[in-house]
Amino acid sequence: MTLDLALSADHDLDLDLLGRASFVDGAERIAQQINTTLLAFMGEWFLDTSFGVPYFEDVLVKSPDRASIEAIFRARIRAVPGVTQVQAMQLQVERQLRVLRVTYQADTAYGRLDRVVLLGASSGASSRRSSSTS
Repeated sequence: MTLDLALSADHDLDLDLLGRASFVDGAERIAQQINTTLLAFMGEWFLDTSFGVPYFEDVLVKSPDRASIEAIFRARIRAVPGVTQVQAMQLQVERQLRVLRVTYQADTAYGRLDRVVLLGASSGASSRRSSSTS
């Protein structure tokens, strides 16, 4: 059993009224770790400079290649411990909101995750679409 500190919707520690932290496990832990990975810029975390997404190097470039960007996101999600396979992925640019909507289905040790992660102007806003566990 692997526990992780629970994070709120705005990606801060999820504390109760007394200031106590809560924990997540199972599919929710994996979904939270995927969200954290997709929000991190590669090289941002000094303890592991390979953690995160190579946004400056491969995503936020002139004339980006959509197929390679999708492959990068798939690989980053697949690298999260507990993820066995990425079944589906869709990238949708919402220009007016200035966000990239990443919709994915991932098989995990705890069942399938269906999630939507918003990246960009409103980063940290991740909405759970549905989750099924087997």
